[in-house]
Amino acid sequence: MPPDQSIAATTKRSGHDGTLVRFARNAFHLASGNASAVGLGMITLAFSAQMLGPALLGILATIEGYGRMVDQIVRLETWQALIRYGADALEKQDRNRFRSLVKLGVVMDLVGASLSATVAFLAIPIAAHWLGWDSATSTMARVYCIAVLFGISSTPIGVLRLFNRFAGMAWLEPAIAAVRLAGVAVIWAMDGSLWSFLLLGIVLQCSQRVILGWMAWRELKAQGFVGILGAPISNAGARFPGIWSFILAANGTLLIRKSTQEIDLLAVAAIAGPAGAGIYQLVRKFTLAATKAGAMMQQVVYPELARLWARRDLATFARTIRQVEVLTVGFGLMFVSVAALAGDQIIRIIGGSKFEDAEMPLIVQSFAALLFLSGSALRPGLASMGLQAKMMPAVIASAIAFYAVLFTAVPQLGVVGAGLAHIAFNVIWLPTSALLFTRSLRRAALNPQPSAT
Repeated sequence: MPPDQSIAATTKRSGHDGTLVRFARNAFHLASGNASAVGLGMITLAFSAQMLGPALLGILATIEGYGRMVDQIVRLETWQALIRYGADALEKQDRNRFRSLVKLGVVMDLVGASLSATVAFLAIPIAAHWLGWDSATSTMARVYCIAVLFGISSTPIGVLRLFNRFAGMAWLEPAIAAVRLAGVAVIWAMDGSLWSFLLLGIVLQCSQRVILGWMAWRELKAQGFVGILGAPISNAGARFPGIWSFILAANGTLLIRKSTQEIDLLAVAAIAGPAGAGIYQLVRKFTLAATKAGAMMQQVVYPELARLWARRDLATFARTIRQVEVLTVGFGLMFVSVAALAGDQIIRIIGGSKFEDAEMPLIVQSFAALLFLSGSALRPGLASMGLQAKMMPAVIASAIAFYAVLFTAVPQLGVVGAGLAHIAFNVIWLPTSALLFTRSLRRAALNPQPSAT
């Protein structure tokens, strides 16, 4: 079957399946994969925490956190733009336009990853002074810059999500988690050093991103999109009206939010030392297992919402967001209950007696996770509507509240202060996002014609 007919047939089948059926199928794949990855991750965390103890676990976490923070500050994510503009190009069956969009994303990924790794490497003396790293830790951080150099997965992720290839992505993560667990078990048996944990993490991160790139390339080829690297990308602003402002706004919002998810650990390390960072890392890893449910929902629902918005199917658009929010809020409430009722037992099982001070931080962080989960559908909904720029004032205000609480509460309350900072961020962001979404949806209902993208 010719590629154009294949896409048309796929679109027709998608219409017959219905948005909710396709959403449920994709969510099932990701939920199954995430559940497996989370379970394996918790076992790996238990091995790592009990072998390293709070201080060494904290050192490893701050090295990885530093690399991620620099990567998020310097490199521009492309997957949101690829999904939004790519959904429009596929709806209109404009294959050349789609090829150019993918090539633009690939070029931005390569340039951004190279720049991020360079900045991370050169800025290590500054980080070492702030975090109190010795020369050995600084050397480890320099080696970790290899993982930053492989930060090239944004466009592949966008391609795979756009073509609903969630099953492959879903099972890649548990496969990597299984290899990580096996590697940590070998390190445990051989009484390996901190270097062993670091090198294992670097190899697995690089491997995961290379595999994602291969999967995306294979999917593009299967869809008939060959010759991607020969597609023109000059005059991208004219070919994709508003793409640069969209990318900058999307990354500005993402940068501010993600910076809060890395700077918290680094602030705890700078103020409370490696042991405090290790305790917070244990808490973060456990709560991240819950917030992955929200991230999973965003991954699944964003391509669907982008298609619905491109068609201006506002009723299904709003209904899908409501249904996702109900699911994620319910899960968040369950998570808070588990943390409050069994937090001390969870900490003892995972970390042992050396991490007993993590019980209260875990409870506080679980409330922050609940608030984060409560906006799981709003984020992709706002992105589909192209409202990142309008969200910037609210995100900036939320970040100001976060940093004010973080650098006030951590010196006074220790690790608990970092959780309070995340609560402060979401208490401002959530209602303002809901208000902007509601008002924008009402305005769109008065003018339901799709806008040119």
